[in-house]
Amino acid sequence: MTITPFKLDNLPPTFPFEEAIRIELVEGIPILKASQKVQTRIENLLLKQQQTLLNPQEEEELDNYEDLDDYLSLVNRTIRNLYLK
Repeated sequence: MTITPFKLDNLPPTFPFEEAIRIELVEGIPILKASQKVQTRIENLLLKQQQTLLNPQEEEELDNYEDLDDYLSLVNRTIRNLYLK
């Protein structure tokens, strides 16, 4: 089976390059997750989205975070599958 990762076009403009991703061990397997700082930003955007309209930059930022989450999920599934073989 060949896994083709997708390409990220960009990162959100407010993406903190330092301390953005953390690694957790789940059943002995390293799993990549967004840092608390990034998760808080996403939660704030989602909360704002529920209360009012996001501006175009915020919409794009939220979309980029969704792409990043999809990418991390793919990487984590790939790592997990390699460990379980």
